[in-house]
This record gives sequence, C-alpha cells and structure tokens, in this order.
Amino acid sequence: MDESAGVTERRLRPPSLLLMLAEARGLFEFNSSLLFSPWLMRAPKGDGHPVLTLPGFLAGDLSMAPMRRYLKALGYDAHAWNMGRNLGGVASKRAALRDLVKRIHETTGRKVSIVGWSLGGVYARDLALQCPEMVRAVITLGSPFANDIRATNATGLYEALSGEGVDDIPEIRSAIAGDLPVPTT
Repeated sequence: MDESAGVTERRLRPPSLLLMLAEARGLFEFNSSLLFSPWLMRAPKGDGHPVLTLPGFLAGDLSMAPMRRYLKALGYDAHAWNMGRNLGGVASKRAALRDLVKRIHETTGRKVSIVGWSLGGVYARDLALQCPEMVRAVITLGSPFANDIRATNATGLYEALSGEGVDDIPEIRSAIAGDLPVPTT
C-alpha cells in the first residue's frame, strides 16, 4: 500500500491457461487472411516510406513475411530485422536495432515506421523513445503494455533465454508504458 497516496497497488496476473491456449487460433486466422486477401488489398496505397517489421518472442523474420509481402503490395518499402530468432534481450539488442533504424533512415532519407508483434512491439516502442527523429510511427500487435512486466506467461522463459531479468531493465518499463513522441497504433 502506498501510504502517501492511500492507494493499494494491485498486481496484474498473467492470462489464464485457457487464454494462453487460445493463441493457437493464429493458425486459423492466418488461413482466413488468405481468404480475405482481395478485401485486404483494398486498403489505401502506401507512399513508399520504409517500414521495419519486428517479430515476436521466439519468432523470426519468417513470421513477419506475410506482413512484409502485404506492405510491399500496398506500396511500402518493407524491411526485415535480419537478427535471427527473437530470443529476447531488450538491453542487448538496443544498439543493433538503433543502428538498423539509422541505416534504413539514412539509406532512404525518410523516417521509418515500425511494426512490432508482441515483444517486437516493445522493441518498436523503445526505438521510438531512443530515436524519435528517425521514427515516423509505431504499430504494435499483441504487445504487452499493462505497466506490469510480469503480467505475461512469457516472463520466465524470456528471462531464461535472454539472460536478462525483466525487473533489472528500466528500458522495458519505459517502453511498455506511457506516451511516445511519435504516432502510435
């Protein structure tokens, strides 16, 4: 309890096992996206600006390939992160991701939109905080933003694979909560 404010802080709990198992519906949703592709192609055309796609925890560029194909078909300059499987490591990947955004920005002469799935969305938000002068917008999909980094079933696995304790990385707290200096969806 925070005595000064008279407010009891309640911790969020990770989703239930049933909700976690519901994530398998992604396989069916992918197939339905193929069915709806003619409708999806009616989206407004892009202006050719660069878009960086960042995969979720344990995923790689292949998981974002349909997104990149879709963005390219709409007229965007889509880029993969090219860092292999995302095994976590917000602190360890910060410099490499910042360099990647800088390289894309310098090569194209345009600000970069960043699309991040799950943990990729945390990276995207962190990049917007680090270099807002190079980031046009941040779009996150299924990313954790409850300001409680333990309110996910992936925390233990993230810590084991990345070698980082989530409570020891202040960048994560900044990236998952609060406003960003760029437009965010």
